Amino acid sequence: MTNFAWFSSTAEFLKELENPEFISSLKGKFRASFKEDPSIELVNSWASEIVFLKKALEGVDGSIVLEYRIPGSGERADVVVISEGAERNAVILEMKGWRKGIEKSPFLYDTDQNPPNQVNPIYQMLNYVGKIRFTSSSGDSFKIDGKVVLYNMDRNDEKEILVFRSEEKRLESYLKALITRPNSNGNGIKFVQSTYKQNKALFEVIKDHYNELREGAMETLAETGFGLYLDQLYVYNRLVEAIEHNEGGQFIIQGGPGSGKTMIAVELLLRSLSMKKQSVLCYRNNRMVESLRKLFASIESGLDGVIKFFSTGRPNNPGVAEMGWQSKLDVAIFDEAQRMTLENIKLAGNAAKTTIFFYDEKQILSTEEYGTSENFSRIYPNAILMKLSGLYRNGLEYGKFVENLLNSNFDSSTLSDYELHSFNDITQMIRELRIRQKNGRTAIVASFTESKGNINDKQSIENIRVGYPLSSNLDLYREKGITIRWLMDPKKDYAPFWVDGQSNNMDKCASVYGSQGFEADYVGLIWGRDLVWRSGRFELGDNCEDSPGGRNSLRRIFMKGKLGDKEAYEKARGLLINRYRILLTRGIKGTFIFCEDPETSTFLQQIMQSAKDINSIF
Repeated sequence: MTNFAWFSSTAEFLKELENPEFISSLKGKFRASFKEDPSIELVNSWASEIVFLKKALEGVDGSIVLEYRIPGSGERADVVVISEGAERNAVILEMKGWRKGIEKSPFLYDTDQNPPNQVNPIYQMLNYVGKIRFTSSSGDSFKIDGKVVLYNMDRNDEKEILVFRSEEKRLESYLKALITRPNSNGNGIKFVQSTYKQNKALFEVIKDHYNELREGAMETLAETGFGLYLDQLYVYNRLVEAIEHNEGGQFIIQGGPGSGKTMIAVELLLRSLSMKKQSVLCYRNNRMVESLRKLFASIESGLDGVIKFFSTGRPNNPGVAEMGWQSKLDVAIFDEAQRMTLENIKLAGNAAKTTIFFYDEKQILSTEEYGTSENFSRIYPNAILMKLSGLYRNGLEYGKFVENLLNSNFDSSTLSDYELHSFNDITQMIRELRIRQKNGRTAIVASFTESKGNINDKQSIENIRVGYPLSSNLDLYREKGITIRWLMDPKKDYAPFWVDGQSNNMDKCASVYGSQGFEADYVGLIWGRDLVWRSGRFELGDNCEDSPGGRNSLRRIFMKGKLGDKEAYEKARGLLINRYRILLTRGIKGTFIFCEDPETSTFLQQIMQSAKDINSIF
């Protein structure tokens, strides 16, 4: 279990509340479960909440969870009341001890807290309800509902979703209608043991909820499982305010893989278009541009025109962040801005009144990419800096596991909600991926080794990544009877692969350049011989075919490093780690790995098993 305080019945919970050591015991349980001390504010809130809950739960007969950690998330719901009857109901109670609170917007409340602007608790509660409904395995079998409890405030709002001071009996009546216990069905245990299970990928969200995104109806999205996390919400709300008020200037947002950069970028684009602002969303990645253009064109005629390149390298058709770009925009949003050159960064600030950069310098792929914190701050010293701290696409635990793995730090690596496996046989990995197609979309991605690709000759052996023969002469697949080719044409191959679902065929694979910014439910990763485990850390391996960039390509740096250039060695190693960080975080629900280097394969299997064993202890 990943929840620190579960009570099998309301009677048990109320009895525990009479124990004068109850708060102290909660502090100890919290520390043991979440590996950190609860804040003073949280401890004080427990002491205040239980006074209200004693009265509100008197006639309610169900199981109780405090500080319920939503699977795959760092967010915790204050209280969950669970029915043990035949009808599986669960009610989220978002508890607030504010003495003053007025709703300012769907996102913000004006309160007596410091700072006074706090997240709207209605949005927060709907976000939790939606997340459990659509990103948790309990969403399949439980009906989830919720209330916001402002237990130190008198009623000042007619919304039924709110409960105020002295309304304990009102909450009790509501709970009694949903929470029943004719016999114990073990519902509470099943609920707290739920796992992460996200149902939709980014492109599906955009297409299915285009109108809500464009009009900024974020509370509606929250109810359907696509609400923003708190750090995402602060960033989104601040940027919307800047666009609404024509604030101008530069905004620089840092975020890791799966932190929501692209989702927020798309939401901001659609919201700013609804405000009649001249707005564009820009990429260097031509695969992402073509895929988003196709998606947007399918939603609304002409909408694809707002997706632009920030760099084309063609003076007669410059990108938004290149010399020769003529239009002065209201809003220019640059996603994957770590891939910008210094000139791109400088020119981007002149393209629009409000310029927004989303970047992750740990996803830099070449020596020609300069989108780092240092460079952004130096070029725009007066810019507003923000950070997306979470790794939400795959779940926080898996995000931490990947960072620990690549940095050779395994002390705190645990795995529970995310499906991660390493296979000795590629045919077994593909077989397992086909089984997972019943529960979502699959895709294969691969390290840039063994073959370099040939866009001019589709039948070239250089386009075969898995199979026999290979241009590298690796004969690992001689008896496997399978052939998997590189995706090659950005305009023709990538949108069908990632957007239309052709990735399920598993006869093609994407390199890191065709994976950055994309996702699937389950991803099979072919881990190559470029980065291998030796003597306690990842080192350069036997082969690398990563040639984009010409004279500054990873392949050239790799070869220099192998020949004894220590600086080139560490540079190549760092760039390879960035590549595997991207490849390891493309799967929403799971990542399956086949490693072409036997020693690395053995190590990965050991470390995965160790992480799972650590989790089972808790």
